[in-house]
Amino acid sequence: MALCATALPPAYEKELRRLVKLVPADDLALFAATDKIFKTGGFRSGNVAVIRARVQQIACGAAVVPETLRCLLARRSRARTLTGLLSPEAIAENRHALAALLGNEVLMVALLLDQRPEVRDKAEEWLKRQETNSVLTSAEAHEQFKSCFADFIEMAGTMPDAEGMPVTREAWHRQKEKLDGRIRDLSAENRRLKGVDDRLSRAVKDLKDSGNELKDCRQKIDGLEKKLSQRNREAGELAAELQRERVSRDERLKAAVDMALALEFHGWLAQARLVEAAALDDGSRNDLLARAETALKKQAATDRHSGNVEKILERVSDLQNVRERVLSALRNALRPTPELKAVETDIGRELERLRALIEPDADATPLERAVAARINAADDNDLPQLRGLPDLLRSLAVIDGDACGRLKLAFKKRLAALEALDVPLDAAAAERDEIPSLLGQALAGSVPAILMIDGHNMLFGLPARYSPERGKALNDAGKRERLIADVVRVTAPNPAVRAWIVFDGPTRSDTQAAPNVRVTYSGGKGEHRADGVILDNLKFFKTSDTGMRVFMVSNDKDLRDKAHRLGARNVDVLEFGAFL
Repeated sequence: MALCATALPPAYEKELRRLVKLVPADDLALFAATDKIFKTGGFRSGNVAVIRARVQQIACGAAVVPETLRCLLARRSRARTLTGLLSPEAIAENRHALAALLGNEVLMVALLLDQRPEVRDKAEEWLKRQETNSVLTSAEAHEQFKSCFADFIEMAGTMPDAEGMPVTREAWHRQKEKLDGRIRDLSAENRRLKGVDDRLSRAVKDLKDSGNELKDCRQKIDGLEKKLSQRNREAGELAAELQRERVSRDERLKAAVDMALALEFHGWLAQARLVEAAALDDGSRNDLLARAETALKKQAATDRHSGNVEKILERVSDLQNVRERVLSALRNALRPTPELKAVETDIGRELERLRALIEPDADATPLERAVAARINAADDNDLPQLRGLPDLLRSLAVIDGDACGRLKLAFKKRLAALEALDVPLDAAAAERDEIPSLLGQALAGSVPAILMIDGHNMLFGLPARYSPERGKALNDAGKRERLIADVVRVTAPNPAVRAWIVFDGPTRSDTQAAPNVRVTYSGGKGEHRADGVILDNLKFFKTSDTGMRVFMVSNDKDLRDKAHRLGARNVDVLEFGAFL
């Protein structure tokens, strides 16, 4: 790229070599002394021939031509002196005439040496397109220049007359009058344009004033939009507060109905129990057998779980008898059939499933089984003495923590069963375990009560029941359904107990799982959403001042502390699980 990025034809390089030869020796020496190209290579300022040859290589080679060298070559180009006086538009309009007078390669090299970048770019564009300047004759070129620069020639006073004679004084005066007329016309046009400028100035001023007014209007609009947004936000907050008040009102109404129903059902059932007790007070024959049958019937009516377990035990007994017959047939068969083997396997699996269903927390060691059997077979008055036995065995490292928990659960189940059957306990035991005793009385129908249950905390607190091992695992919906079914089974026989299960949920909803069991999903966002619903209802129960017993089932310490301050009796999840 000597003078441009496009390769130069040989004729252009020849013109460049001619211009290099025209550069004086002093200019070459000065150029060699100041340009960094000659700093290395051993060039001497007195060896002009070598410097000129190097300059010629630079001008025609691929390296970028320094600006100093471009100026040296431009001063030696007469064509560049001419084109430097013309505007880029005049050069583009008359390039064919200039090529005819100067030569195509001379003109193009002069344009590439021009100091104006737009002229060099235009020349390089012509070079890239390989456009050939039209060859005009000298006469045609002169006529084109005369036509293009007629005004300049006319003002210079060198225009010959029609006969080619020199201009006379009279012709000069005519030309002066003509120029004066043009000056007058131009002055009039100038005045007209000045008026246009004035109108334009006024229009610009009006436009600026309109812009300022528009800016003020936009600022006012922004202020009004902010006020509107604030009003909308306040309206939204008021609407949310109104919705919360409506929900709270509905909850208060439902809670009041539950309390009224609990008291009313308790009154009905108390009279029914007195009639039942009077009807069963028969001191005649077989008193012990009658009491036993009555207790079994009452147990079956009060606790469906016992009846279900009894049915499953009967089924297990039947399956065991059938399995013994099948095993006997297999032992004595010479050719046992595949059907007999398959049914023996299926019976074994069914027996394992039923045993796991009856005893989900089966004893793991003989010692644990012996202690559990002792707790279940202990006399009623001796039962309180066994309360500390699991912790004692754990402190002696005889059993582990899981076994200790299962033994405590067995003790609580036995205690709950005794309370449900109205079996009197010693005063010390009742004092040590007041809350389970009161809960047992309520579940037995002895007193009216409200039972608030923290649903998700209950599911986490009883993993053995609601999060079984792999293969029997339940999804979240299945866990909630099992918990609801357990609460319905325990509380449905006693309408005086009103149970209320509260779960966290994205959408607020209330359903009746049973006439005296309600299920609520709190709605809203974040954690502990159910806690707010529970505490709101506990506040209502406290302010109602009816003496109603209110139990709250949860292991959440913060929730339990707040519930205790509101007058509720806190029940551990394991304590309530003993009744399930």
